[in-house]
Amino acid sequence: MKSFATLLAALLLPLLLSAQSEETVKVPHLSKMDIGQSGCAGYFPEGMPEFVLEKSEDGADVYTSELDVDGYLFGCITVRFTEPFSDSSPEELEELLISYLDYLEEAFEVFESVGVGRGHTLESCPSARGVIDYWDCLDDNHFAVKGWINQQNIGILFIAGEGDYPHFNLQQMYLDGFRFGE
Repeated sequence: MKSFATLLAALLLPLLLSAQSEETVKVPHLSKMDIGQSGCAGYFPEGMPEFVLEKSEDGADVYTSELDVDGYLFGCITVRFTEPFSDSSPEELEELLISYLDYLEEAFEVFESVGVGRGHTLESCPSARGVIDYWDCLDDNHFAVKGWINQQNIGILFIAGEGDYPHFNLQQMYLDGFRFGE
């Protein structure tokens, strides 16, 4: 009987420890926040700093903000194009978004990628397209990243940390929380 209890404890201990570590990661409350003067908004953890505006090489407005929540970095990069891509099809916009993610992969020193998942849409903006990917970086960070694009803007949302973010539903709410302006 004693060996059965020891075996049971050995089997359950990893489950109990993983549940315990998941409980120690705070689940932030998400609230809607404007992204600078981009015309876009998103649902971000409370305490997300105001977005910093910089200009890209081609003069586009680039807004960035990030917040550490219990060792996981919630971040957003939003680009307001200098000229809208009025004549671009949704498929062409999706390819532009993927090329931007490829650029970010280099910047974040990604050494492994799951591969882009295409075909995501937003009910609030039917013309927008989205893609998702998961990255492992040289600094041992794991990224869940989702990008959104329409004719005026690109929005990239990510959560990064050591290992997968433990609250999958909140992660999905965050990554799908980008909103384009009218």
